[in-house]
Amino acid sequence: MKTSWKVLLALLLLVGTALFSAKITITWWINPWRIAPPGHPADKPLTGEEFPKWISEEFMKLHPDVEVKYVLVTNQEYAQKLAAAIATKTQPDFFKGPVWDSRWVKSGLLEPIDDYLSTEDWEEFYEQCLKAGYINGKHYIWPWVYGTNGMGATMLLYTPDFEKAGIDWRKIVNEGWTMEEFVEICKKLTWDSDGDGQIDHYAIALGAKGDMVHNVLNFIYAHGGRLTNEDETEVILNSPEAVAGLQFVLDLIEKHGVAPKGAEALDIYGVINLFHTHKVSIGFGGPYEIGRITRYVKEGRLSEAFYPVVAPFPHVAGKDPVAYARGSGFIVFKQTDPKKRDMIFEFLKFITNHQNIALLETLQYLTARKSVNERLYKDDPYMNEQVRRYAQIMEKYGMEFFGSEEFPWSQMNAHFVAALEATFSKSKTPKKALDDFVAEANKILKKVK
Repeated sequence: MKTSWKVLLALLLLVGTALFSAKITITWWINPWRIAPPGHPADKPLTGEEFPKWISEEFMKLHPDVEVKYVLVTNQEYAQKLAAAIATKTQPDFFKGPVWDSRWVKSGLLEPIDDYLSTEDWEEFYEQCLKAGYINGKHYIWPWVYGTNGMGATMLLYTPDFEKAGIDWRKIVNEGWTMEEFVEICKKLTWDSDGDGQIDHYAIALGAKGDMVHNVLNFIYAHGGRLTNEDETEVILNSPEAVAGLQFVLDLIEKHGVAPKGAEALDIYGVINLFHTHKVSIGFGGPYEIGRITRYVKEGRLSEAFYPVVAPFPHVAGKDPVAYARGSGFIVFKQTDPKKRDMIFEFLKFITNHQNIALLETLQYLTARKSVNERLYKDDPYMNEQVRRYAQIMEKYGMEFFGSEEFPWSQMNAHFVAALEATFSKSKTPKKALDDFVAEANKILKKVK
């Protein structure tokens, strides 16, 4: 009997020791962010895996009792993979990706972050960054990035073309431009470069797909159009102002001839490629797109580097410009183990501390921390100037284009793309295209509400 008790006690001690020493495992997903960790060779192209690998390993060095596993998920497959993981209850502990659905909060799937934000965090993070995940009085997105890739916020000017056409691009950068001035300048930037009688160089290119939606919406918002009424109970993007904005975009192609036809088939990569190869003089985006130029040169996808400047979108005379701006960050799924929950938020604090969040500089992104942004790009006067201008435009004129976090834009997006495709292909007038979009969007809104 004594021997049995000794064996049982030894087994209990063994189990207790095993339980006590078991590592906490944290799994997170991230889409490819080409952030260079410390020590990464400047001439070595980034794949997107370097940062999550480095930051996970650094955190494990500080916390030997934690095992961190990261998974790199492409933008194209993110929504599908995450939906499948949620359905099978195999979702990561937290993630950063191009996916967000406010219904996750209503279903109790997410952890609020409020109790883990320090006093400094509340003061440091931009209001727009905290607002990005604010639902029913709580915050659900841990801030990391301020702004977007620049789509819908700012334009990029290829200055040699402006100088060739005798246009003062510095005045545009510093003072902005009205819609009327924009059209006249675009006419000067459109020409036949090889003398065969056919226009082959345009001021700007337009598209209907992907992030090009942001840029078209900028013109619509600048004309006074809005996606919804104030309380988001009705989609109203077919107002006279919205129709005027979309008609203006179509006129750039059909009436003024300053943008090439075929916009219904182009996404942002097709459009930006025309800018990279100097077949158009005006591109879309901000500092991130400038960084894409450098990356493409390193990868051999672009033959030479060039240095465009950031400028605001054109505005209607008498009205302010418009810029799409928001914050983004990490989303934590519901946890049952308090110790693991605490460690997940400890990891998020580590990723977004002053030193590590500053690594976004290598991607030409602004951080969610105000004080860190003041110290970025100090060794690069050109980039520092572009980033400062980008931040000023976003802070002064920034607004949300797609409704609040609870608004079901993700379900409406395909219908808006279809409206743009129909407009650019001239199968529908801008009014008919927007009327049809609004009808479908309000059906979706009615179901959700």
